[in-house]
Amino acid sequence: MRKTKTYIMGLMLIVGSLCQAQKLDIKPYFIYHQSVSKQTEPAFYDDYTLDFHDKGDFTLATGPEYGFVIGYTSRNHLGFELGLGYFKSLTDTIEVPVPTPLPPTIGFGNTLLLGRAKWNYHSIVVRPLFNYAATTGKSTFIGRIGPTIHYASATRNVFYMNEEIFTCTFDNRLNWGYSTGLEYNYQLMEKLSLAVELGFEQYKYTPDKATVEYKKRPVPSGKKEKEEILYVNKIIEETDYYSLPQNKRLKESILFNNIYFGIGIKYNLWEK
Repeated sequence: MRKTKTYIMGLMLIVGSLCQAQKLDIKPYFIYHQSVSKQTEPAFYDDYTLDFHDKGDFTLATGPEYGFVIGYTSRNHLGFELGLGYFKSLTDTIEVPVPTPLPPTIGFGNTLLLGRAKWNYHSIVVRPLFNYAATTGKSTFIGRIGPTIHYASATRNVFYMNEEIFTCTFDNRLNWGYSTGLEYNYQLMEKLSLAVELGFEQYKYTPDKATVEYKKRPVPSGKKEKEEILYVNKIIEETDYYSLPQNKRLKESILFNNIYFGIGIKYNLWEK
């Protein structure tokens, strides 16, 4: 009931702002996200590289984003904006030495190898934000806050001796968090302004399932060439983690805590 009232109040604020809207803008933008937190890489499936690079320095939150924003501003300086963008993580390949002897299930014998784990994470971003603008001369300062929504896709590939061994494809996830920031506009022409911004964003990526494909024979003992893993909140069986049923793992999250810096060009479509 309380959530319903909150949504209704938010909707009334949006409608009220649109009814009084005196300004409509569109802004193409480019943003760079810089991670401000790191963690141990989650063990989403059995992978020998995880045993040797557990340094707590894993993050996928750093990377570029580009898109556009449409914003309304009312007579009382309150406004609402809707942003649509695309984010791509810049996480490099993680290289880790695998000591000799290797586990016999890998099938390479007693050789010192270099394992590599490579992530590919990207998301479609939607941000419906409330803002407040204060203008003086050619300068406008805008504070904003609201939810951030990421529809994310992710894969993780593991290599030994430059040959791909595992491919893990996670289910696409809709992730919710929040974003807050401050933007500065400087009017260049009557309808054109330069916009720079600084902000903070936080959300989590928690997959529900994944498909693991073993691309080189022999596959690890007891595993199929391709199998699906389900991530659950609790496993009833009282057993050691690595003795769990092959298709079940406890849920884990990847944290996305970052500050972002952005630049864009704002064009005034309509003003009243």
